[in-house]
Amino acid sequence: MEIYKGRDAELEELWGQLDDIPMNPETECIEAPFLNFPAGTFREDIWRWFDENHSKGVAYLMYGGF
Repeated sequence: MEIYKGRDAELEELWGQLDDIPMNPETECIEAPFLNFPAGTFREDIWRWFDENHSKGVAYLMYGGF
């Protein structure tokens, strides 16, 4: 699907940026804002957003297509 190609590339770049966002390991919530997600957002809510917006889903982003 050609439509997703450009958007997927942007989402993959954003996924990489998510690594730089501090997260509380006890609550699994981010400690700084990321995109439209405020500090305190549960990481799986962010993952769900990526899953809904990336053509191959969050599993692809997490595991590189394995």
